[in-house]
Amino acid sequence: MIEIDEIAVPVDGSEGASRAAAFAARLAAATGKPLRLIYVFPATPMTLIGLASMSAEQIKQAEADASREIFERARAAVADAGVETTEQILLGDPANELIGYVNQHPRSLLVMGRRGLSPIQSLLLGSVSEKVARHAHGAVTLVN
Repeated sequence: MIEIDEIAVPVDGSEGASRAAAFAARLAAATGKPLRLIYVFPATPMTLIGLASMSAEQIKQAEADASREIFERARAAVADAGVETTEQILLGDPANELIGYVNQHPRSLLVMGRRGLSPIQSLLLGSVSEKVARHAHGAVTLVN
């Protein structure tokens, strides 16, 4: 049995992420484990071109601006559980970054929504949650 040190939940502003965050918060409250909210600032090729001309400080500001509303929504979803949260921003492809997070933090339980994209986007791009569940070498729980 894996020993869990934290519960981490990726958030993207979707309803699925809010449901996963609420579930993760209740689980954190029940187990006494800390809760980490993770936002992956998506670095598409077009985003990378734009970021190339920015300073490190400007990139950090862009990440903070993009994540502000998403973290606010996630904090609202977890408020009833009464747990404190930490927030972390990652930069890159969401699936790859989350797989890397799970692999680097083997004592974390990653709780994520099964679907964040629209059905059409999911068909075209694939599901981040499916990729993470399939390729991560750690504990992943998907929430409908």
